[in-house]
Amino acid sequence: MLIGACLASTHDVTMSPWGFFWMVVNCLSTAGYVLYMKFATNTVKLSKFGMVFYNNVLCIAMLMPVAFVKDEVRALLATPALFTNYGYVAANVFAGFVGFFLNFSSLHCVAVTGPTTYAILGSLNKVPVSILGYFLFDSVISGQEWFFIAVSMVGGFLYSYAKLKLESQEVKSTRV
Repeated sequence: MLIGACLASTHDVTMSPWGFFWMVVNCLSTAGYVLYMKFATNTVKLSKFGMVFYNNVLCIAMLMPVAFVKDEVRALLATPALFTNYGYVAANVFAGFVGFFLNFSSLHCVAVTGPTTYAILGSLNKVPVSILGYFLFDSVISGQEWFFIAVSMVGGFLYSYAKLKLESQEVKSTRV
């Protein structure tokens, strides 16, 4: 899957060393976060709801200073739809609830499966999104890029097959 993603990125409009650096930082940060989530779900004595709540509160605490520095808070408060359009407010409240429950489902997924499976599924969902983007935005995808998407899909299927095979062997060994 990683090889398919790297090969597909060679056809991006721009790919700089700085962008590659931030991609690596993002991957390492995400991996560390997911590994810590697995550790925290086993050791922290909070309900899943409490863990999601505190996770979101910590995110707010980290993002608010950036929002003030970038002047996003003033821009938000200057938005007229915030005070006059109740549909706009309702849509944002709904988006907040959806985000909260997505965070809850991510925590549950990591607790039930494992960090590797969570990460692979998170990466594999980009494949149907790429194909959907091809149809929705009338994009042009070359034959080579279709091949790279196929390599990513095969990687995901191989991982799933290996994971199922390993679990079936573990079940057989516990029965004996």
